[in-house]
Amino acid sequence: MSDTMATGFHQQPARGMPIEVLIARHPQVAANLEGRFVGTGESPFTPLGKRQCAALAAHIAAWKPSSVHTSPRARARAVAETAARLAGVDLVIDEDLAEIDFGAAEGLTYDEAVAAGVKIDLLQGPPESRPFHDGETWRAFASRIANAAADIEAHGPRIAVVAHGGVVRALLAHWLGLPESAAWRLAVPNASIATITLWDGTGTLRTFGLDPCERREDSE
Repeated sequence: MSDTMATGFHQQPARGMPIEVLIARHPQVAANLEGRFVGTGESPFTPLGKRQCAALAAHIAAWKPSSVHTSPRARARAVAETAARLAGVDLVIDEDLAEIDFGAAEGLTYDEAVAAGVKIDLLQGPPESRPFHDGETWRAFASRIANAAADIEAHGPRIAVVAHGGVVRALLAHWLGLPESAAWRLAVPNASIATITLWDGTGTLRTFGLDPCERREDSE
């Protein structure tokens, strides 16, 4: 379910017309630096994360999106709010773009989770199974990612998305027609960007793994 913070309206793109999508992972937060699972919870930006936030928002705005979609989590929403303001476009807050629920692993490192007996299986078991004990099922996560993808496609023609590592992987797998288990083989660093062109829901990957913060520092 999404909530649009805007004064205007969007027009659904005509069938057969391409939709350009920029997908970004949020900047670095303390939990990322410490190697902790952070899904439903929050974590503050690190000093690097604060620099990435400014660079990523500026990059998204310069890409000239027609709207910016974001997870409701502060680590993603902070970037999206700034980007939408700079670009002068609608901000769409979508609960379906929230990170996967890590269940009993939330707030723990991998080693801490294993030591506590938390079962973790990222190899894609049955749809009703949970990759993290007491967390979201594969089926539930895939369902809301499909809903988010449909909403993004309906808002075309040029959409920027700020979300989380698991969501970025899942969206790319959805649009590229990859098995859901293949999504976890994609390395998605903080503040990295992918761009994809959609034709009637089928995607062509244009770029992957770009870091606008590094590119900005190189140019200074």
